[in-house]
Amino acid sequence: MRAPLPVDEPGRLAALHDARVLDTAPEEDFDDIALLASQICGTPLGAVSLVDRDRQWFKAKVGTDLEGAPRDLSFCTYTITSHDVLEIRDTAADPRFAENPAVNAHGLKFYAGAPVVLDGTYAVGTVCVVDHTPRVLTEAQRRALRSLARHASVQLELRRYARHAGEIADRMRQLDRMKDSFLATVSHELRTPLSTIRGYLEMLLEDDFDAETSRRFLSVMSRNSDRLLRLIDELLMVAKMTDDRIQLDLGEVDLADLAHQAIAACRALAEHRGVKLRDRTDQPVPARADGKRIAQVLNHLLVNAIKFTHPDGEITIDSTAAGEPELIITDTGVGIAADELPHVFDRFYRCTAAEVMAAQGPGLGLAIVKSIVDAHHGSVHLESEPGVGTTVRLTLPR
Repeated sequence: MRAPLPVDEPGRLAALHDARVLDTAPEEDFDDIALLASQICGTPLGAVSLVDRDRQWFKAKVGTDLEGAPRDLSFCTYTITSHDVLEIRDTAADPRFAENPAVNAHGLKFYAGAPVVLDGTYAVGTVCVVDHTPRVLTEAQRRALRSLARHASVQLELRRYARHAGEIADRMRQLDRMKDSFLATVSHELRTPLSTIRGYLEMLLEDDFDAETSRRFLSVMSRNSDRLLRLIDELLMVAKMTDDRIQLDLGEVDLADLAHQAIAACRALAEHRGVKLRDRTDQPVPARADGKRIAQVLNHLLVNAIKFTHPDGEITIDSTAAGEPELIITDTGVGIAADELPHVFDRFYRCTAAEVMAAQGPGLGLAIVKSIVDAHHGSVHLESEPGVGTTVRLTLPR
């Protein structure tokens, strides 16, 4: 007879796997529980058993060399359907187990198990005892079995909490490193244009330059002022992202038209760096979006592509209106290493190429792109190969 599944089986399995104790090495704490259960109940076999999707596995055991058993043949699979002790005084007389090979081939005539419960909800296993002759536990033995099962639960919880605490500590150390990197990068990004503006101001104030030279100086100061404003805008955007306060003005837009505008805005930069821009969005691509925000996204993506594409390289923008509206930006740039790809949308993350090429920016552009696209319930995917180039796919709802 097949045991019924617990009503919370998906959650139960998730809790069991989150404990990360399956197939781990023996531990003294659990070995002691199995030994005490056997001694207190006066049985030759005792175990701390965990019930996985298709098997029963022994975290600790006394009186057997078995590592576990198929779940269909397990007594414990019945125990985990409730939070109380299951006692089978004579397995041969119980219709659920009379045909069980463990009863007939191995002579297991008595079983008692108390569920090991995680989160006060999920019975992930048992502390159980087995004998070769039918018998009856005393009330004191049942209480002891429950107590040992609670102890096993605490041991599992402690290991899970310790692991989570370790993960949190690792994350905090990572955040500290990111904070230090952020402060250093932003300080540099602020200091450089401010120093440039200050230097040119001092020259303008101290010397009498001709009108043409003065205009050149003012042009440089204007560019650096724009750079400062862009950085401040990005930092303000990140603050909004942190508070989940990105406001969208949704309407019907044409992604192809937005792509044309972005290419026109970036063409001067591309020509200055000797990079070709090819616009292959020849058909309308209707979508529902905030046109200004998507223009911001496209500007970030194109500027990024231009930054990391060598002279004589090429950037193309393709589109498709079949299914969900999509823009595809492909460059022949330096590419991104596989181990860096999972982090490119993290705030303040700067890939190795950015450091090597001394590219400006605090590492916020792609994080802003991701947040804006997520706010539209769209998606942005990046594929890259070092030395070959990068492809970004931007998909939005129709």
